[in-house]
Amino acid sequence: MRKKPSTFKQLKYALKQVWQADKLLLVFTLFKNSIEQIFYVFFFVYLTKYIFNCIERNIEYSKLFWFLIIACSGHVCVHFICGWYETYRKIKMPEVYRHIFHRVMDISDSLKLSDYESPEFYDRYARALDRCAEQAIDLSIQTGVYIGNVGATIMSLVIVVTVDPVLLVFMIIPMAVSLYFGKKNGKCNYDREKAITRDKRTADYVKRVYYEKKYAAEIRLFDINSIMLDKQEKSVERMGEISLKYRMKSAFYSFLMKGSYSVVAGIAAYFYVAFRIKNGDVSDISSYVAMITAMAFSTDQLKHAVENRIYLNNESRLFRNLQEFLEADRVVEEKKPDAGEIRSIELQHVSFTYPGAEKSTIHDVTFSWNKGEKLAIVGYNGAGKTTLIKLIMGLYPVTEGKVLVNGKDINEIDGNAYRKRFGTVFQDLQVFAMPLVENVLMRRPDGQEDYDKAEKALVNAQFDVHHPGLVKGLDTIVSREFDETGFIPSGGQAQKIAIARVFAQQPDMVILDEPSSALDPLAEYNMYNNMMRLSEGRGVVFISHRLSSARMADKIFMMKDGQVVEHGTHEELMEQKQNYYEMFMLQAENYQDSLPEEMLKGAEAFYE
Repeated sequence: MRKKPSTFKQLKYALKQVWQADKLLLVFTLFKNSIEQIFYVFFFVYLTKYIFNCIERNIEYSKLFWFLIIACSGHVCVHFICGWYETYRKIKMPEVYRHIFHRVMDISDSLKLSDYESPEFYDRYARALDRCAEQAIDLSIQTGVYIGNVGATIMSLVIVVTVDPVLLVFMIIPMAVSLYFGKKNGKCNYDREKAITRDKRTADYVKRVYYEKKYAAEIRLFDINSIMLDKQEKSVERMGEISLKYRMKSAFYSFLMKGSYSVVAGIAAYFYVAFRIKNGDVSDISSYVAMITAMAFSTDQLKHAVENRIYLNNESRLFRNLQEFLEADRVVEEKKPDAGEIRSIELQHVSFTYPGAEKSTIHDVTFSWNKGEKLAIVGYNGAGKTTLIKLIMGLYPVTEGKVLVNGKDINEIDGNAYRKRFGTVFQDLQVFAMPLVENVLMRRPDGQEDYDKAEKALVNAQFDVHHPGLVKGLDTIVSREFDETGFIPSGGQAQKIAIARVFAQQPDMVILDEPSSALDPLAEYNMYNNMMRLSEGRGVVFISHRLSSARMADKIFMMKDGQVVEHGTHEELMEQKQNYYEMFMLQAENYQDSLPEEMLKGAEAFYE
């Protein structure tokens, strides 16, 4: 059983994140928040006692006056430091966020796609991202405050002890009670956060559905409001039930903690001081009168010290979610060689089963793909075509068999370098809320040459670069979410932008996974013609439900139920009159029956 890390280690890890982001911010945070608390002991405890002693002993007023000047000057300086710190913290906070967020994104970029198949992964991911940057800086602040609280409490206790050691009893008892029940309260809050993660994600998902544009049409066309709202209400209801159970316990612990201060450190201590003064048991009445104020401050400091200790224990425990995400199960892989230019890819008896699935999605697939070859993978929905592509690219580890790249096992080469040699358009392609030129290049343009490259790629993808919606040309934002002059592409236009990325990239191998489903047949035909022409000398694999496009391929692989059931040229497969033949003839018949009269001639040419 793995030993749980201590609060100190978790806190150290959180402070380390701030240190790596900005060293001065951490030092300044700890110094400011600790020295501020310690100074207040001098100002509110010692100064109060000193004033009463001066009055009782008739000390010269000028001495008291200059002492007050020094004390008040120090008070002003502390406030000046606090104001400067708040300004500096607000300036540097984005750097802390950037540092932590970039670390999370770097890890996310290296995760396997199979991780995203697990709900438990999403729970950990959500907890890791939740308030991660704010939590780190808050822990830094409260650590400084805690150090100051402890220092202030010790100093105030020393002053109290010099007057009457018995007063310590009224502070130590509530401190012990608070530490014990505070620890229980912290664990209770941590368990609550963990227990509501799944329902919190569900509620956030429903909110995202109503927020994002891609869901807008279905929401308006279908009566799913009741489904979504029911899902939302049940999640909120469960969160409420879970939270109530834990918060009732938390309220009980808080009552015992605060009650111990009120009763023991407050009421009982005041009665004790009053009793001593009334009975004449003290000779230095001014000190005891001062201690009434001092006890209130000391008790307050002690209470905050205990509360901050509880806070640090609880929040560092929550911060462990981020630590576990960043550090857990991370294996430092040895440097693997770059396979270099892709000349051949071979699948040898490859099978693949998704995590948690009982049946394999890909079963015993064998074929080779050489640079310069144009391959088509066809088949009905659910045949495993897209999964096969992801196995070829190393996005999923094969369950059985081997994938060889230039004769080497794919597990023995640098996967990131290998994948960068592909130009890929997936079926669920995405465009981003950034300028059109960046959507094509997938990076910032560097001079006019890059703009020319992006424009040429768009033209080859049959995108209208002179569209009236492009009010800023290639610098037009592809979204109106952040810019009211942005361009909202249709489904076909979005596909053309994604296809243009391949033209701009000039990769070793090209993979097109249903990139033209939103294009009309003639536009698809022209797009594939351009792709084949501009990809001369490169390997191309494309998936298409329109088998007419497959005729352009050097070889066609027909998939069914996760297996390659036929392969060959279009003519060879048509002669076999099996699955491919039946599918092709059915599509041709349906296609010609549905065409308007004026387009039949173009359609016939298309199929010829």
